[in-house]
Amino acid sequence: MIDTITVRGFVATDVKSSTTTGGVAAASFRMASNVRRFDPATQTWVDGHTNW
Repeated sequence: MIDTITVRGFVATDVKSSTTTGGVAAASFRMASNVRRFDPATQTWVDGHTNW
């Protein structure tokens, strides 16, 4: 089974590439994603907190 996860945000650090002992390529980095919501009262998008 293959699962797909999509995350949108900003890469906040340099990407560190590595290979596991089993030969699988991997990457490590910090990512930030900002919460946004539409406010119908003002008809604008409102920025919320940042998730790291």
